[in-house]
Formats: sequence, C-alpha cells, structure tokens
Amino acid sequence: MYPFINILGLQIPLYGLMMALAFAVALWYCVARKKALGLTSDQIVDIVFYLLIGAIIGGKLCYIIFYWQDFQAASALDKLRYGFVFLGGFIGAAISSVIIFRKQKIPFFKGADFFTPAIPLGHAIGKIGCFLAGCCYGKISHLPWLSVAYNNQNSLVPEHLHGVGLYPIQLIESFTDIILFLILHKLYKAKHKDGTVFAAYIIGFCVVRFVVEFFRGEDEVYILGITQTQITSLILIILATTFLMVRKYAKR
Repeated sequence: MYPFINILGLQIPLYGLMMALAFAVALWYCVARKKALGLTSDQIVDIVFYLLIGAIIGGKLCYIIFYWQDFQAASALDKLRYGFVFLGGFIGAAISSVIIFRKQKIPFFKGADFFTPAIPLGHAIGKIGCFLAGCCYGKISHLPWLSVAYNNQNSLVPEHLHGVGLYPIQLIESFTDIILFLILHKLYKAKHKDGTVFAAYIIGFCVVRFVVEFFRGEDEVYILGITQTQITSLILIILATTFLMVRKYAKR
C-alpha cells in the first residue's frame, strides 16, 4: 500500500494522518451531541483529550509488554509512530474516564454510554490507516476476491510476504466497526439503562476481535489453541454479559 504521502516535499505517514482524522471525527460526533449529556463544547473537548491521553498510554504500554521484541527491534521513530494495542488503549481510556468523569461530576456509566459510540467510529477510520501502513496485516489468502498484496518497501508487512495475497483484515475490521457504531448510536438514542451501550460495545467489539484473530497474520502467543487477545476477549464478553444481566434484573 502507501505508508507515506508527499506534501510539499514532506513525507507524512498516512497512519498518523488517519489517526488524526479518526480523533477529529470522533470529537466532532461527541460535540454534536453535547446536549444529551448537558455539557459545553469545551467540556467535551477536555474529556476527549484526557481519554485520548489514557488510550495512547494504555495502548503503548500493552504493545511494549506483549510485543517487546518487535518494539525493541524498531527504530526510534517507529517506536513513536507505530505499535499500539487497541485493548490496552481501551483500558487506558476507561481508567482516565473514571478520573475525568469524577472531576466533571458525571456518573461513570452515563458518561461511558455517551462517549462509547465514538470509539468504533474513530476505530473504523484508524483501521484504514493500519491498512495503508501494512500493520495488523492478515494471513495468506487463497481467495483472489478477498486478498491484497503489499509491495511497498516502507510497509510494515514483512518482506517475505511482499507480493503475496493477504486477507485485508484491517478493512474488514473497519467495516464491522461502522456497523457497530450505527448499532450503538441507535441504542443510545433509545431508552436504556446507564451502562447498556458501554457493555454492548464491549461484547460487539470482542466478538468481532475473537473471530478476526483467526485471520491475523502477525505472530501471537497461543494458549490452548487460541491467542492471548482471544482469551482477553472471552473474559470481557463474560463480564459485560454478566453486567447486562444484573442490570436488567436489578430493581435499582
């Protein structure tokens, strides 16, 4: 694909550009709905900023922990530009949200429901950046209509896979994220108990991620035949489903 674009002689990484666009679109979506939470535009911007910082720190820390060899082998610039684990970013954002919601006097689950639909919206755009850069690439595909080949030497796909048809797993995730966003947006507008949208996102994302992992081409640590990401996804699905069941039958 095309990891970089030249603008006035400057090489700009499309991965970073798409991440910036993802943040801008997610922020716009939240600001446009500010009345639902009774906040001002400035308050929304402040909250999203803190959530972004938490996501960046969490995503990078998880990448360093689980992909230490890749992180160690990368150049100093690539250590900053690439290498984020989405689940780590999600956990980091969740932790920072506890702090910022308390500061803004917003009940956690009420605030989580409001901001949650913006996550798959931004993630869908960010995954296009992954596709262009070649990170999070898929396994070898034997389906001509469902494959993509990387030939650019600057892509993050290993050199021995250049020119080989791979599953366009990043685009598949992007598509499922758009569907998930539409579902959550509609769910939020409907009458619901606080925390429902947040839990529904965890279940939806983790189900998709569990399936997608079977087609991921990057080296993973396997435990009992499944990856550590799939194990984490199963745990989160169980926790979120339990939460919804308790929420549904609780009197208060």
